Parts: sequence; C-alpha cells; structure tokens
Amino acid sequence: MWPIAVSQMKRLQIESTSFCNAQCPSCERAKYPYEDVIYSRPLNSHYITFDQVKQWFSFEDYNNLDQIHLCGNIDEPTLNPDILSILNHISNNTIDSAKIFVSTNGGTKTNSFWQSLAKIPKVITIFGIDGLQDTNHIYRKNVRWSKLYENYTTYLNSGGIGAWQFIVFEHNEHQIEIARQKSIDEGFMTFIEVNSRRPNLKTPEVTVPKRKTKSCVQCKATYDNQDLGIGFYVDVRGNVWPCCWMATTEESNNIAKLIGHKHGYFLAHNLNYESLENIVSGEFFTELFDLQNNIDICNNKCKQEIVDEFNWNL
Repeated sequence: MWPIAVSQMKRLQIESTSFCNAQCPSCERAKYPYEDVIYSRPLNSHYITFDQVKQWFSFEDYNNLDQIHLCGNIDEPTLNPDILSILNHISNNTIDSAKIFVSTNGGTKTNSFWQSLAKIPKVITIFGIDGLQDTNHIYRKNVRWSKLYENYTTYLNSGGIGAWQFIVFEHNEHQIEIARQKSIDEGFMTFIEVNSRRPNLKTPEVTVPKRKTKSCVQCKATYDNQDLGIGFYVDVRGNVWPCCWMATTEESNNIAKLIGHKHGYFLAHNLNYESLENIVSGEFFTELFDLQNNIDICNNKCKQEIVDEFNWNL
C-alpha cells in the first residue's frame, strides 16, 4: 500500500484551472493536443470550484499540512474565478504555521484583485519573471511587462509577500544580478534562480541516464526532501497523483495504459467519486507504489542507486 497516509501529508499541490493567458514554449500546454488521451484536460475549459474544494479537502483535519501550492502543469491560478474564496478558505482552516504558495506569471486581473490577494494571511505569491522589460516576454509569451509591473507593485505595496522566480536562459542570463537587485529594491521577500531542462539554457540540457540493473525508486512524494516532500498532487479534473510529474498528459496516459484499465481509470483516484483518504489507501495507489521501478517518470525523477543488494533464500 502507499507508505504515507493523508494524515501525514505535509504538502498539497493543486492545479486549480486549465486557463492561462500565456504561451510559454516549454510549458505542458505547448504539447497539446495529444491523441488517444485518457486523462484529457482540455485547455481553457475547467476550474476547481470553491464548493469542490470544501467537499474534497478537510483542511482542519490535516494537522501536518504546512504547504499548499497552487501551481499545476497547465494553469494560471489567478484565472480561477473562485480563487480568492478558495485561498481565504484554505487560510482560515489550516494550521497556523501553514504557507500557501500561489505561482503566477503576474499578467492578469485588476488592481483590486491584487490588493485583495495581498490581504489574505499565509499567502506567498511566486511571480514567474524570467528577465526584465526587454526579455521577460521571450519565454513568458503574451505577458505584457507594463501589466506585470503594475500588478506586482500593487500587490507588494498592499502588504503582500512575494517571491521573484527567475528561470535562466541564454537570452536573460546577463540580467540575473540586475533582476536580483531589482527584486530587493521592489520589496520581494526572496529571489529564486531556476536552472532547468528547458531548451536554450546556459547549461547543457541534462541527459537522463538509462536505468541500471542495480537501481530502485524512492518516491520523493513519500519522504522529506528538497525537490518535493511528503504529499500529493491534484489536477484540475480532480484526479489525485503522487506528484505533478506523473500527472502530465503523456505520463498519465502511459500509466492509464499500464494499470488504469484494471481500476476503472479516473474512477479509482478522482475526488468526485472517492475521498482523498480512500484514494490514497486504495488499490490504484497501492499498485502505483509497487510498480515504481517499471514507470519511466519514476526512474527519471526518483531513482536511487543501491549500494548493497542481498538476495538471501534461507
């Protein structure tokens, strides 16, 4: 069975909508449409409602939950029309030490929205700003700098806590230190420099080594670690996954073909049909855990080398 219970959850990641104003070229959205997709999430068509959040999650009972992250594979959280109600509800019903992270490109909504967001306790807004006025739009396509600047300054000046997240590319690497200083001058709490596998990076793209015979998977969603942490991921359709990597359209479709047919596909791990507790303790999650070494995304993200291996038959 899955090695952690919902009561042990420390982190919950939620994809709150399938709407987004941007067209970032390496985003999961850029890979649509897929053919033969079982876990389809049509773009710009769905959002998790306030009523669903109240129905799906018992935040007052999650005594270990200290991180809630509104950041999915295809969403811009601020475009969920219920977002302020959802955030207020989470803030009012989680433990005092909890932090609620909202990841955004910063290019949507009005001043009044950002003023309201700034007043919600526990919220830390992570602005994805990958450059300055002359470079941010190269990756954050369709995000206008004037609107972004107006929004984040309104939020920060209204008392909001913000982080500047900077993805490094060849076209913006010369601006890292300028942006870092600007983040301090503008009042951001922190500056997050991100080096990833997206193309056009300063460093060469990381190649994933082929699976070795003496290797195993230690799921990063089941223990404390820097990359992920103990918790779960919920996509915009209400499907529960161990992590966002597994919930990408390509990977979820592979898993559906591997074991989904035995469990009724989304019927086995969707919050519209089962409680979070029953899903995590159910057969679908049990088989996911048992088959980790056979799932490519698990090997790519969570593989550990075995130092000693014993196969005793006494």
